[in-house]
Amino acid sequence: MKRSVKILSFLALSVILFWSLSNSPQKNTHYDRHQLSKPFPTSHQELITPIPETLNLNIQKVHLGELLFHDKNLSHNNTLSCASCHNLQKGGGDGLAQPVTASLQKINLPHHTVFNSPTIFNVGFNFVQGWEGKTKTLEQQTAIPLFNPFEMGNKNWSSILNYLNQIPHYKQQFQNIYASTMSSEQVIDVISEFSRSLTTPNSPFDLYLKGQLNSLTHYELEGYQLFKNRGCISCHHGVNIGGNLFQKAGIFAPIHPQNEYSPQLFKVPTLRNIALTAPYFHDGSVDSLKEAINLMAKHQLKLELPADENKKILAFLQTLTGQYQNQPLSHE
Repeated sequence: MKRSVKILSFLALSVILFWSLSNSPQKNTHYDRHQLSKPFPTSHQELITPIPETLNLNIQKVHLGELLFHDKNLSHNNTLSCASCHNLQKGGGDGLAQPVTASLQKINLPHHTVFNSPTIFNVGFNFVQGWEGKTKTLEQQTAIPLFNPFEMGNKNWSSILNYLNQIPHYKQQFQNIYASTMSSEQVIDVISEFSRSLTTPNSPFDLYLKGQLNSLTHYELEGYQLFKNRGCISCHHGVNIGGNLFQKAGIFAPIHPQNEYSPQLFKVPTLRNIALTAPYFHDGSVDSLKEAINLMAKHQLKLELPADENKKILAFLQTLTGQYQNQPLSHE
């Protein structure tokens, strides 16, 4: 199975890289600035597409799911909620290299990787969930933290449902939505629906894709051209600018020390709101986006980026910060 995934990932990478190179200038170190100033191609010609401004969601489920997402009483000791690791005021992550539960995991599984908390924003656009992609649906992923002994630590659904049934406004809202006795499936359903609502449309780059040509500066556009020409777009494309294929971390050389427990393939992370989601990589080992760009170029593309190219790509990545609930996303 792993061999098949590797082959498919390699084929996808090869096709996309060929497309990128065949549509870029012959000499990557020299750019036609007049060409960069031309109107941007229509979105169907691009490998990146804007985030939809509206989704077909059940608003009642979203509102109830939001309450549960922030409720620490859903954990076995009333100390953690989903928002503890996916803080909407911290780019949808927790701003930590490793989650608050890392120490417990290291004690019990000392040789296993402790993963950085990925952003929850735009999670509904991922083709699988989690760094290793072990869960195929958002519903499956939603259930895991509730029962993970290193996270929310519940033993069974009884304690969760008993708590919810004792809260009148919870009980009433479930009844209004489902018109039936509260169930585990309903709890997962509403939290997942809320998670799907966490989209961040209308970044400056999305606005540019939709025809607002003054949304990006010429310098930022040069960064996007480099992003394509250098091959970054081979893995970071689609509506989520990532999240739609597996890839090896360190194609040309390992990025981090590895052992027999180290994952071989990772879901390519989204670059949406990347300026707000440090620290970076699956282990949260890099704080600087500038450093992350250089490491990716070196280990994934076998390139040593000149400082000016790094700055331009960085400028482009900073245009990927979108809006949440019609307000620019930021650290508060």
